Amino acid sequence: MARILMTWEMGAGYGHIAPLLALARPLETAGHEITFAVRDPATAESLLRDTGFPILQAPANLNIADGLVLRSFSQILLHTSFNHAEEVVTRARAWRTLFATVEPDLLICDHSPGALLAARGTGLKCTAVGYGFILPPDMHPLPNLRPWNDADAAALTRDESRVLDIINAALGVLGAPSLDYVAQLYGSNGQALFTCKELDIYAAERQSAEYLGPLLYMGGGKRPEWPPGIGRRIFAYIRPFETQPALLETLRQSGQPTLIHAPHIAPALLERYAGGNLLFSAEPLDIAAVARECDLAILHGGHGILALMLLAGKPLLILPLHLEMLLNASCVLKLGAGLAAPQLRPEGIRHKLGLLLEEPTFGDAARRFAERYAGLDVENVAAAFVPRVAQMLAA
Repeated sequence: MARILMTWEMGAGYGHIAPLLALARPLETAGHEITFAVRDPATAESLLRDTGFPILQAPANLNIADGLVLRSFSQILLHTSFNHAEEVVTRARAWRTLFATVEPDLLICDHSPGALLAARGTGLKCTAVGYGFILPPDMHPLPNLRPWNDADAAALTRDESRVLDIINAALGVLGAPSLDYVAQLYGSNGQALFTCKELDIYAAERQSAEYLGPLLYMGGGKRPEWPPGIGRRIFAYIRPFETQPALLETLRQSGQPTLIHAPHIAPALLERYAGGNLLFSAEPLDIAAVARECDLAILHGGHGILALMLLAGKPLLILPLHLEMLLNASCVLKLGAGLAAPQLRPEGIRHKLGLLLEEPTFGDAARRFAERYAGLDVENVAAAFVPRVAQMLAA
């Protein structure tokens, strides 16, 4: 059997480590040895602590430019993972040292452009896995992610040329083959697209794609306990944001029994709002059970939990905190299965929550989506990937 290194380098929350854990379970059952290299060991530990899988710190770039209006995936890479050629080379060497320590037979990379770059030219087998946003389509230049703003082909090409120059300069120092275009980094070793077509922000741009279904971690977590009361069960998974107190006040005034998982919530807010129809859970929850039992979910728009709720036929209120979440929310809006409040204004959140509670059309659309994928065995998506891994290892 093989040694497999699972990598997570960019992004936050459970949305990257949970899918990798979903893959790791059946691979371990198949006899493979699994090690994780992660951006945030503390977050990873909350899900991996009882698994026995080793956790290593990934050589992630923490010097990220904030406050930029990013218009393409190339520009995202330019301002996150590949913003300085010398630093890219140093980090790639750190990745290669980690490879030499673990001696993997295969890399499985979730949002890990630095690991993919470091592996290039080494002969190490690797595959990029994930959902639409983190697996760009095989095209040049990569498309405008803000279609409501003007960005002509020349601007997109210029963005891509800048990051491509940095990538190829680093590859040259490392003695690895250069790239012809940015998306080649993700496709040259194969990729696995774990989503549904309706939830892929690049669905229109992909010439051909095999959608394997959302990769969801279905085990672990605390069983949900709902506060007493009559009404619609609301589940909220929220991070700190400026108008979070107004959201909590709206939820309290709604009177609906509401279960909230709010990592890093301010103690003063917890003291003020806990009780009555609001129940807070500090621990990660059995999210599959939550999806079955709730009537409506309030999310920021991370792909995994959004997909799980839709596959359970539950309407959504999306409160996006950044561009990726906004684009995921646009997929929900196209389905008619929810609403978004991208400005995070209290009055907008209150109004849209009221619509979702009063209008049955959103729930109807969510249930139609769930019915469309009724034949998808969500719990078997990860297991079905095991034969693909065997083929990659044998190639």
